[in-house]
Amino acid sequence: MGIKVFEFVKRAKGLSSDEFHRRWRDELAAEIAASEAARRHLRRYELNSRLPLDYRRDRHALEVADAGFDGVDVRWFASEADRVAFEGDRALAERLAGHRARLLDPHSLSVVTADPVAILDEPGRESAQAKLLCILRRHPALEAAPFHAHWRDHHGGLFQRIPGLRDPILAYDQNHGLATDAPFDGVTEQWFADLAAFAESLKDEANVTDVAPDVAYMLDPKSVHFIMAGPPVVVVG
Repeated sequence: MGIKVFEFVKRAKGLSSDEFHRRWRDELAAEIAASEAARRHLRRYELNSRLPLDYRRDRHALEVADAGFDGVDVRWFASEADRVAFEGDRALAERLAGHRARLLDPHSLSVVTADPVAILDEPGRESAQAKLLCILRRHPALEAAPFHAHWRDHHGGLFQRIPGLRDPILAYDQNHGLATDAPFDGVTEQWFADLAAFAESLKDEANVTDVAPDVAYMLDPKSVHFIMAGPPVVVVG
């Protein structure tokens, strides 16, 4: 079983979004890519930078409030042992500490997941210009196993069965968290032709009649945070 690690990050105070995204890629990510730890343990590493238009748009009534995240760092490992070895590499951690202090707000959100479950898998994901990444936590009334089954089979099934939900999405992956006591339980990834296509998709009535009640049942609404990113920058892989 493969392992994915998602980290939702905000830029440090005083950095513009343009400066942050450039330095995140050219300094912090480049340091990781050049490391022995990455060569030995990373299967893939990508940066998902928030779209400039996503900073300026008005959110739909069905969307959660904008919490100000600027990007999502995603790392793939072949095994849990590789993840532990990579994250425990002291030499790399020391080199990254300065970059993180200069570039990142210390309050990031992260979750360790298994390889994704593909709810919708279309060739169009390669041409998508907008990608939703949403970190989430289950409703406190749900135990982990029932939540993951419901999210995969029932909630995912809505997007497979209902044309108004399915057709605008070029691909849809669910990344299910591995630890039952972690602060977050997973990450949704959905690919769209562009940001306008995502915004238009929210107008379908099934979002009100089917998706919203199901989200209220299975998720803690205060835990849901997302960004709309552009095509990922693949650093390793």
